[in-house]
Amino acid sequence: MKNDVLHRLTTARPAHLDPGLPTPPSVRDEELATVMSGPRAPLGARVTARSRLWRPPLLSGLALATAAAVVALVVADTAPEKPAPPSSAASESGARILLAAASHVERQPAASGRYWYVEEHMGSFHKVPGQDYTIDIRSEQRYWTSTDENAYWSQYLDSGARPATKADEVAWRADGSPTSWKLSDAPDGTVTYAGRGEIEHDAPGGKADSGPYGEVPLRLLPTLPTDATALRERLFALVDKDYNGPTRVLDRIVVNSAIELATSLPSSPALRAAAYRLLAAEPGVRSLGDVEDHTGRSGHAVALPSPYASAPELRLIFDKSTGMPLGTETVATRSGDGAREGETLSYTTITSMQWTDEAPPFDTDTPDPGPETPYDR
Repeated sequence: MKNDVLHRLTTARPAHLDPGLPTPPSVRDEELATVMSGPRAPLGARVTARSRLWRPPLLSGLALATAAAVVALVVADTAPEKPAPPSSAASESGARILLAAASHVERQPAASGRYWYVEEHMGSFHKVPGQDYTIDIRSEQRYWTSTDENAYWSQYLDSGARPATKADEVAWRADGSPTSWKLSDAPDGTVTYAGRGEIEHDAPGGKADSGPYGEVPLRLLPTLPTDATALRERLFALVDKDYNGPTRVLDRIVVNSAIELATSLPSSPALRAAAYRLLAAEPGVRSLGDVEDHTGRSGHAVALPSPYASAPELRLIFDKSTGMPLGTETVATRSGDGAREGETLSYTTITSMQWTDEAPPFDTDTPDPGPETPYDR
């Protein structure tokens, strides 16, 4: 049976928004794409106080970008205009980068191990209220996946906040170099320079079992075709089986799934290359040329625009020599909501992605902190 999209959309709508407001069709499509591409809650999972902890939602970069635009568009209740298409030269150049990365990545040796291990450093930029500087609120996620057991371990850490740029650091020092900041959207009202270290970890069999993100079940990875056209058809069939939505929304979930295959799931070199080639065929993909990620590593980058004019743009960064993903960024496509057009809103940097025989360092969940509070809702 297909998922009840209307129910998922209703429960995902922010509580402060009036559900009676008329919503333009384009915004409705955007909401559908966001809700349907988000991670699925495991059956029987209990909501604990972990959800009151303030952290970036663990969604794909494209889902984050779309979600950011939904609130602004629904509040404004205006239909976005379609962005102007990029030049054919820019699109061809972007496709070439992805195709070159595919050629590199499919030549990587196939590896094996008991666990697929990924470590990601994440950050989101926030203007300090009443001050003229921005802080980078940082976190770290580690996860281990056992495809044989279809089991998943995850660990989340608060790495603390820092001034975002050198100019922000100057303004921060002029502000007295504070080591904590009050932000209205933090449940406890404060983020700190030092961070809190590990926030939680989750092992299979505990009360808070989670699953890897992405629409593609791990057990199906070996069965996916490594031809880009066939892969798109197969992903669409999987999405269409699970969801009841317009074709244009299902197409966005297919793209999200391809991004997950390219950047986080334990795809074989051939399957990862096929995902790159699928993305290379996306309308509007464009080259950003040589860039540095947030650890200073050099790479090539491409932009995958959202079909929604006000939604942030997703940027993918690849290693020049191996074609492996280095990370993602979301970038504002218009000024407003505290950001200027072209500003980076958030980023994810992949610092490790490999097969390993080393087991996760824990086999139980973080102790349950107690019953849920109003912050959990």
